[in-house]
Amino acid sequence: MNAIFEMLGLSSGNTGQLVIMLLVFVTVVMLVGAVYFLLTNRRMAPQRLARMTGEGDDEEAPASHLMEQKRESGLFGKVTSSASKVAAPRQEEGRRRLRQKLVQAGFQSRQAVTNYIAIKVVLALLFPAVYMFRNLFYKITPETAAIMLLLALAGFFLPTIFLHHLTQKRQQGIVLALPDALDLMVICVEAGLGLDMTFKRVGDEMLELNKDLSDEFFMVTREIRAGANREDSFKHMAWRTGVPEIHNLMTILTQTSRFGTSVAKALRVHADAMRVKRRQIAEEQAAKSAVKLVFPLVMFIFPTIIVVLAGPAAIRIIRVLVPAFSGG
Repeated sequence: MNAIFEMLGLSSGNTGQLVIMLLVFVTVVMLVGAVYFLLTNRRMAPQRLARMTGEGDDEEAPASHLMEQKRESGLFGKVTSSASKVAAPRQEEGRRRLRQKLVQAGFQSRQAVTNYIAIKVVLALLFPAVYMFRNLFYKITPETAAIMLLLALAGFFLPTIFLHHLTQKRQQGIVLALPDALDLMVICVEAGLGLDMTFKRVGDEMLELNKDLSDEFFMVTREIRAGANREDSFKHMAWRTGVPEIHNLMTILTQTSRFGTSVAKALRVHADAMRVKRRQIAEEQAAKSAVKLVFPLVMFIFPTIIVVLAGPAAIRIIRVLVPAFSGG
């Protein structure tokens, strides 16, 4: 044991440092693993629907299903499940809302909730552990304890801020791409395609413009092929995106299917409204840019201009006035 301590550069009496180093190492490994599996599982729901509808490679689907089960039942799955129980919502309604937030951010895996909570717990432990490791040889004071508490809170709420940013970015991209998708839907419907084939065709065409919206169209098509009700599939799409414009679109399609009204006319009216809203969003962002430029102008550009313009004059004044006041 002493030899191990000497290899690590520690004394045999300073076991606290070794414990903290091990804690930091385990926390970092859990964090990296949680982030990796959370990002790699973002698109698992479309793959499962593809297996249900018989799409894709028949040999690859069982293999991917077995790999998903192996990840969930392995050591990492057990560790993340245990860590998530510490901060998991106790009520089913809270878990459902958290699940919806993750889906709206693009994390479709059924393990996303567990991995997300595990990441929050790991970060809440990692930040104070790193700070403690850095100040290992100093006495713990109330100030350092307060800093560690603040770091723990920051690590716990940092994934929430990141998730909110991802959700807003994804929803904004869907809103900006929706008018083009509606125009394509009008063209497909007027060409004689059914609503199911229209969704598939528009999903193919929107793949280059906005992959998130394209995936949502594919999800609706696959759910319908798997035997789900069309109205339920429309509701699921509105639930997954959390975009009011998508909810309005799904309501329009549901009403046209129920009452037999013209789908093309309804889509054209909604597309015009969406184009107006997209132009309003662009005008709003352009108006905000002037306010956003105030801080860099005042802090960086204006002082530089003042130095360039008034600098030579100030130097001349100093050269003339300083000798005069000094009596020389």
